[in-house]
Amino acid sequence: MSATLSGSVVLTGVPVNVVVRFFTPNTTTEVMKACSPTDASGNFTIYGITPGTYDVGVKAGGYTSTLVEDEVFVEGETTDIDFPAGTSLGWYGGDIDGNDKIDSTDYAMVTTNYGNRGKCWNYPGNWLIPECPSPPPPGGACYGYVIS
Repeated sequence: MSATLSGSVVLTGVPVNVVVRFFTPNTTTEVMKACSPTDASGNFTIYGITPGTYDVGVKAGGYTSTLVEDEVFVEGETTDIDFPAGTSLGWYGGDIDGNDKIDSTDYAMVTTNYGNRGKCWNYPGNWLIPECPSPPPPGGACYGYVIS
């Protein structure tokens, strides 16, 4: 049996994809990793978490990461974590290249590409990766489920 994370990030008011990393407490040792799309309110769920205590980091595209420490995950239960927005918590917008740091490369990307649009700009729908069916495919890794 496993535990579940019910999380919330409030960044843009539109759905985003988040990557969630579980670390051994007070270390940089990653023990699990998952990803999930949020809904428009920033809510997401991760299933299949091995019960235990972890420091939990979350990162959304275009933002730097934030971390909450010593979160307890109990078998068969859901742990609720809100990752509030705000620069004091590590949420800085502008991480274009995804390296968790806003630097000259990000600045160059924005200034070089300012005003450009993707080939499918203004098409209906969205670019969110579809959620995994329930139950997930045997042996398959899906968004919303621990994948490593």
